[in-house]
Amino acid sequence: MTVSKRTAVAATAFGALCAAAATAAPNAGASVSNIDVAVGLSFGSSSFYGASCSYQVTATAKPGSTVVFLDEIEGARTDLTFKPATVVADTSGRAVTTWTPARKGAHKIWAAEYVQGETYFITPITVNSALGIGPICAVMPF
Repeated sequence: MTVSKRTAVAATAFGALCAAAATAAPNAGASVSNIDVAVGLSFGSSSFYGASCSYQVTATAKPGSTVVFLDEIEGARTDLTFKPATVVADTSGRAVTTWTPARKGAHKIWAAEYVQGETYFITPITVNSALGIGPICAVMPF
């Protein structure tokens, strides 16, 4: 059986494309690459994050992807502390939401592209007691 040059070139090109796709596939799902939690107008404690105060959270993701945010404290996760909890990343890849932690303690903010089986990007945050006065938040040292 003989194979023409055209068929051999096409088969080689197809094989190269398949190899490139297989190599790129593990990175394709890693939509969220960073989470930033702005301190805003909080002051008074080394943590700068206070319970019942609001903070802008920005996840860096693929432009146009839908990002879901979760707040974990003591092993329990919720999306109720984010408004909105699901955000579409803008053309620069920024998905921005507002986080209002309900209680003090060690929190983990999770963010991922809204795809079943996606791996979350996680940022640990310490939240202390606070007194919120409008946009200003006085964070207590305990």
